[in-house]
Formats: sequence, structure tokens, C-alpha cells
Amino acid sequence: MLEHLVGERPEQGLLDAEAAWRETGVSESAAVAAVAANWVGDHRRASALAAAGVAAASTPEARALCLAGAALAAAGDPDVDGLGPWREARALLDDVADLATPGGALLRYVLAEAALTGARLDDAAEVDGAFAVVPPPDEVWVGHPFATMMAICRLRIAAFSGRIDAAQDLLPPVLEAAAVSERLAGVVGSVVGVVRGKADDHAALLATLEVADRVPAPPRDFVDRGVLRLLGYGLMAAGETALAAKVILRAADEHGLERSTLIDRALSIDLLVAVALEGDDLVSADTWLALLDPVLDHPVVAPTATRAWGRRHLAAGDVDLAIEFLTTSIELCAERGSQTEVADGEIVLARARIAARDVGSASRRLRALVEDSDRSGYGAVRRAAEEVLAPSGRRLPPVAGKEWSVLSAREAEVARLVLAGREVDEIAADLFLAPSTVRAHLSRVFHAFGVANRIGLLAAAGARSGPAEAPALSPRQADVVGLLAGGRSNQQIAEALGISVKGVEKHVGDVRLRWAARSRFDIARIWWSANTSEA
Repeated sequence: MLEHLVGERPEQGLLDAEAAWRETGVSESAAVAAVAANWVGDHRRASALAAAGVAAASTPEARALCLAGAALAAAGDPDVDGLGPWREARALLDDVADLATPGGALLRYVLAEAALTGARLDDAAEVDGAFAVVPPPDEVWVGHPFATMMAICRLRIAAFSGRIDAAQDLLPPVLEAAAVSERLAGVVGSVVGVVRGKADDHAALLATLEVADRVPAPPRDFVDRGVLRLLGYGLMAAGETALAAKVILRAADEHGLERSTLIDRALSIDLLVAVALEGDDLVSADTWLALLDPVLDHPVVAPTATRAWGRRHLAAGDVDLAIEFLTTSIELCAERGSQTEVADGEIVLARARIAARDVGSASRRLRALVEDSDRSGYGAVRRAAEEVLAPSGRRLPPVAGKEWSVLSAREAEVARLVLAGREVDEIAADLFLAPSTVRAHLSRVFHAFGVANRIGLLAAAGARSGPAEAPALSPRQADVVGLLAGGRSNQQIAEALGISVKGVEKHVGDVRLRWAARSRFDIARIWWSANTSEA
């Protein structure tokens, strides 16, 4: 059945699994058939099969697999509860004798996939990482084509949790598995696309779009729809909204979005609403929103739908209501660990706050969001935040540690003058700027180099001018100045050298006189200039 699902005959996989269930009555066969029914988008059929398996299960392992199948089916069936079965299956997972067997690994995969497609990222991540001593499912199934789908599940958990660096780390083994088949190569290409899009690697994202051409029309199953949706989500993250909508719409068939999971239906409609509103087309936005009406209050759909309605209220000029909806959406998304959705909501909320003339609050929240996103490699958030703030004249601090590459020409000029020993007032006069403007540029320089002060900047970038040689110092003075130039305080220098703070102060004062330095910074600049010249 698994070979059929990742091959070209997903419907045959379902027929074979159902036949096995009818002929044997073995509950695991019902669970496997439920997975297959869910795969082809027949979620109600999947729910019925899983329920039958639960009723027939005679062992904890069998019951856990059937419950996991029921939770997976509930990701697309709004009429059943998926959380209860998932929690019971998760509790049984701790009692399964051997999770390193193919059956145990399949159970872990289905349980993680059920949480992921049920938009519970924290639950999915917990199952994925809960058994450190047991190989992950894809390693247990290594050599089987379905192992690639298991590895991709782990990668999707990281990507949609906002851990883009972690997702990038998981890419190499997935890319190696892409040669298994052309169909799986398409899935791998799409997951690369969504990771690259969220990392804001625009060129790499666009290079993956050719995999969409491999998807038949209409799409047949979870694989085909997944390829298109992942590409669409990556394009949306990268700001290619019109192209994202085009790709997402290809994921529908004669049933529209009904064969999608509930979260994919909600995310797709939120994307389409956003694109419609970019074109000031309220009628189209309302048309898409109406498709969510039957499931608007479903716990999987509600956080995303609330964000979509927040967009709509903002476009209609009802800013206060938009802020209320968007704040609620962000809180709900945070509760389920969907950091990518949190980021999407914060971007729209910032627009709403700026519309309400609360630029300061919008800027502060975006700075905090970007700081977190930078740490996890989620570069698309920075680009989107900068676009939101640009009309208000506000800017984000540069990415820490990127140094010269993220400075504007003016910021780099200020940095060079500081490194040459110029003071703020002198730089302001040289560049015909206000001192406050120079300080603003300097603060961005500090951010870019990841330092707190001018001496730290010297340590990171080196002095740009000064004497190649300075008057000789005593060995103790040389020790003190070397530590000072490295950014140490007097207290830290005293502790490092085993002398008193007053002794450090005397040495620093003597060096200032000997070198005709104006300040500690000037001492550090002369030291760095001399030592850089020697290097």
C-alpha cells in the first residue's frame, strides 16, 4: 500500500488495503486503509475505516495505530474529533514494545503526520523528538520509497514551526533520496521550495518551480496537492503572492478544496484573500472567505480564518476590529506552535497598528519578531517587516554578525570614520549630518557587527588608520592595553592579570600620556592599528 501511495497508483493502494481489511478483519489493515483513504482525500471514508479498526483492535499497538489513523482522518473530516484519538494514541505510544520495528516506526510517522496536518506543531515536534534513543521512522524504513515521505514529514515540522535553520540541516538526506522516483523528486523539490522561500532565498526558490509542471491536472492525491501547496507557501513567504495564488489554485480539483486537509484549506483561502485584497478586490476576498463558513469555528481552522478576517476588516477600514481579530489569531497560532502563522499574523497586525497611527508599537513588535526569526534563519520575516515599516520611515536593525554586507553606503562611511578615530561631532561636520543622525547610523553599525561599543567595533573590524608603530610600552602596560583593546573593562582586566583596579587605571592613564590618546577608544584604535599593520 505504501509503495502504491508514493508511486503512480494511490487509488490502487486504497483498494488493496480495504480488500485486506475485509478479508482478514485484522485491525491494522483498517488503519492502513484509513491512511490510504486520507491520502486520496476521502477523509470521511478514512474516518469510518479507522473507527472500525479501533473497535476490532485487540492489542495496544493495534489500537494505537487505528487511533492515529483516526486522528489523521480528522485532519480533513470536520465532523469528527481528532484530538481525543490522538492523545490516546500518544499515551499508548510509550507502552509499545519496540518502536524501532517497521510497525512501530509507521505508528510514529502517522501520529506525527496527524498532529502536523491537524496544525498542532508542538504535538508534532514532541512526537518527532520524544524518542532520542530510537532511530527516526525514515531510518527504520531506509531503502523503501516511503522513507522519503517520512523524512519530509520531519522537515515540514521544522519549517512550519519556524525553525528554518533546522529545516535546512535536514535537507541533505532528503535531497539524496530524491532520485528514488520522479514523483518523489517533485515532493522533494517542493519542500526545498518552501524552506528556501522562508529563508528568503529567492533565486533558489524560483529554481524549484519546475517541479509544479510534473503534477497532473487535476491532482490525484496528497503528494500532488502537497507539491503545489508547499510551493505556494514558499512563494507567499518570498512575496511572490500572485504566483503563489496561481500555484495554490492548481491544487484544487472538481471538488474544489474539499479534499484538502482543514488546515490546508484555511491556509489556501487566507493566501487567496490576501492576494485579492492586494488588488483592492473586496468582492473576490468575500467569495473566498465564504468557503470557510461551514468550518469557521473548527479549532483547526479558526486561528487561520481569524487572520483572514482580520485582513478583510483592515481592508474595509475597520482598524480596531482588524487589530482585535489579528491579535486573537496570533495568540491561537502561538498556542499550537505554528510560528510561521504567528509571523504572518504579526506582519498584518503591524499594518493595522500603523493604520491606527500606532507606529511605535508596530515597530517594537516587528523588531522583536525579526530578532527571533533571524536566530532561526527565517529570513522572509525580515523582508516582509521591512516592507511594512518602510512607508513610516522606520527601519529594522541590521542582521547581527553580517558586518559590512548589510550596511548602507552611508552607514559604512560612518563606520570607517569611527574606525579612523573620528568623534561623532567631527563625523557630523564632515558629512553635513546632525549628530543624532550619526548616532543612529552608528547604532546600526553596532548591530551589524554584533558589538556594543566602539572598542568592540575595533575588535571586530580593525582600525582603519593610525600609527603603524606606537611608543613602546612596558610588558605590564602591553598586557593591559591588549585586554582593553579586546573590549575588557578595568575590572575584567584586573581579574585577568591579578592586579587591582586602581593599578589598571594607572596603567591606562600612563598609556594615554605616552600615546597622546584622547580616550580608551583612542588607545584601542592605536593598538589595533599597530597590530593590524604587523599582521
